[in-house]
Amino acid sequence: MMLEMDADLFCLRLKEIRKMRKMTQQEVAEKSGIPSTSIAHIEAGSRKPSLENFYKLVVVLNISADYLLGCMDQHTHSGSDPITRSIQALPESERLMIEKFILSLQN
Repeated sequence: MMLEMDADLFCLRLKEIRKMRKMTQQEVAEKSGIPSTSIAHIEAGSRKPSLENFYKLVVVLNISADYLLGCMDQHTHSGSDPITRSIQALPESERLMIEKFILSLQN
C-alpha cells in the first residue's frame, strides 16, 4: 500500500495553525530552531520538512501530526475534553500561562 502526503493540504494546514496560534514565522523559527526562511519555504510548498523539523513543528504548534498530514479533518479530537479544546485554541503565550498555573496547583 502506497501512502502519499497531500503537500498542498499540509502547507495550508501548517500556515492555518500557525496563524490560529497567533504566531509569526519568526516566532515558530525561534521556538523550533528551524530557520525562518525554511518555515517560509515549507509553508509555500517549495520545501518539505525533514522528519526532525516536522516533529519540531508539531511540538511547537501543539498540533496532531495526523491533522497536518491530512489523515484526520479536525485538529482536535471531537471526543476530547472541552477544556482541552479551549486551551488548544489559545495563542501559545496564553497556553504557557495556563500550564504554569496548573503546575503551581500540583505543587
